[in-house]
Amino acid sequence: MIVESEQPLLSAGTDSSPEKAEADKSRPVTCCHPNHWPYLTTLLLLICYVQALCIYCNDSPGGLEDTIIKVMGIDTTQYNLLFLVTTWPNIFVSVIGGVIADRILGPRSSSIVILLTVLLGQLIWSAGSFLNYFWVVLIGRFIIGIGATLSPAIFTMFFISWFGKKYLTLAVAICGPSPQLGAAVALALPQFIYQQLYYFTDPLYRLGATVLVGAGLVLTGLMATIIVVLMDKYREKILQKKKMEMNKIKCSDLKQFDGLFWLASSITLYYSIVLAFTCIGQVFYVQKYSLSLEEASIANSLVYSATILATPVIGYVVNVIGYHILWTMVGLTTGLLVHLVLLFSIPGLHYMPYVTGILYSVSYMIVAAAYGVIPGLIVEENQIATAYGIISSFLSLFWGLLSVVSGVIIDNNGYFVLEIMNTSLSFLVLMISVLVLMIDLVSVRSVVNAPGTWKKEN
Repeated sequence: MIVESEQPLLSAGTDSSPEKAEADKSRPVTCCHPNHWPYLTTLLLLICYVQALCIYCNDSPGGLEDTIIKVMGIDTTQYNLLFLVTTWPNIFVSVIGGVIADRILGPRSSSIVILLTVLLGQLIWSAGSFLNYFWVVLIGRFIIGIGATLSPAIFTMFFISWFGKKYLTLAVAICGPSPQLGAAVALALPQFIYQQLYYFTDPLYRLGATVLVGAGLVLTGLMATIIVVLMDKYREKILQKKKMEMNKIKCSDLKQFDGLFWLASSITLYYSIVLAFTCIGQVFYVQKYSLSLEEASIANSLVYSATILATPVIGYVVNVIGYHILWTMVGLTTGLLVHLVLLFSIPGLHYMPYVTGILYSVSYMIVAAAYGVIPGLIVEENQIATAYGIISSFLSLFWGLLSVVSGVIIDNNGYFVLEIMNTSLSFLVLMISVLVLMIDLVSVRSVVNAPGTWKKEN
């Protein structure tokens, strides 16, 4: 919850000169003032909606796994290509896009570009489904991946501008439920839409129309993005903020990131494990725990949806208490526990997917709130998009590898071997976080294990 005060809490990015302070005092503060909480909350809610749409489009094949395989006549390995084409190319595209956003376009133009990119990809995917051209579908998925992968970096640029690093954790946590909500809806809604389009006798037409619904949703997201851009421009004008300087792109920029950043970036392997698991989780629950397709879809979506409302609360707590890496370790430990349970639990237990789904949701919630801002705490403000572009590249690399390996393991060895791999990787990520903590403890100035706002205000 954002608290109103005489000197607004959410004013970290404003000019603090005496002349400007006097001008602010003479100007009446209303709910439409850019530094007042209703204005900033509106901006956050719009960003949340756009974030949810980007994640929905990126993850929606996970809610149509069985349908896509049967209707388009593909196997599990080919199905995983739908996620592979959104990840592998973006290993490089994310870094390039982040640098361009930092140095050339800025957050406003970049946000509109990524929404247009997602919309184009969704339309191409829909056309490929109508025509039953799998290669066209892959092109659409590739384009969607570019926009969806870059969206966190662009939105974090807005957060830094509006709240500064002091309240970055709180801002990210408030928007934290939106990716989870988008992912949860992507796992549960597409199959429902497909079933409701029963008046299309041709399954390919039903599948294409289902994807087209997503394109319609992106149109509304584009309108929301335009509103954010206009409101941000108005805020800059009223507060007389200096426009972000755009410098020339240099290859040496990447050398400015220290070893702590690169090591912390590898923790994104956790997100890749979650994404790769939810992509195959529906069929996994059907085969091991004898759930129906609809029940498995709901259980699978719990990973993102079970604790959506609690995410802002956790984010507020982390922002106040601090010690981000310790919170991250708690979330990673919970994720490791989930895969241990899935590995050793008895087949046929109908309730087990729901239990593990809720636990995984708790894990994801803590990691998203605590680890999600760590890169932003390490790097300088004018390197935010580049840093999160690198993070997205790591995510794309790990997810791409896991998508291929998971499909091969399922087709040749089964889900038991797959869970052995997921458990081992979860333990590896936990050990990396321990190493990050040790490096931070011996550093001159603690960054990822520093106390929160309660200590800074005392």
